[in-house]
Amino acid sequence: MSISSPASRIQANLQELFKGNSVSGNPYIKFQLTSEITALLSMEQVQETLIVEAGQITPLPSMPESVIGMMNSRDRVFCVFDLAQLLTLPSQLTTPQQYQVIVLQTNPLTPIQVGLAVSSIQGIIRLPAEQIQSSTAASTSKIASYLSGVVQSETTMIPVLEFGRIWKSLVAV
Repeated sequence: MSISSPASRIQANLQELFKGNSVSGNPYIKFQLTSEITALLSMEQVQETLIVEAGQITPLPSMPESVIGMMNSRDRVFCVFDLAQLLTLPSQLTTPQQYQVIVLQTNPLTPIQVGLAVSSIQGIIRLPAEQIQSSTAASTSKIASYLSGVVQSETTMIPVLEFGRIWKSLVAV
């Protein structure tokens, strides 16, 4: 039985870190959309994620319920939406102290930032394109028109949302 010192464990971890074992697949941000739904969104247009105090978001009067308000981050002002309400799902964001916000940019030529508040951000995962299945199985759900596909997890199907479709619904509001 060998006992490794903290220094040797760190050295072994550093060697693993710099081996260059890159995970294949495209990156997706994983988040809790509602108490029952975990979802994914491509990292392609994600600029950053933030934990924002409720007081940092300025409410806007006479706006749809999905509009939380306006905020400033990195000298950019943008609107923050409750993603669950925007997708006509039950929201868990009623009077929170903090919001977890995914900041996305529409396109590089004429960039417009949008904040999407979610219940909790769970991290980033990589998925090969072939692991994402057609969303026809979820075509009856409320969010079917926002899906680019679904991923089978151990117990459920995880929806993969497409920001372009969400953006089109925002422009229509």
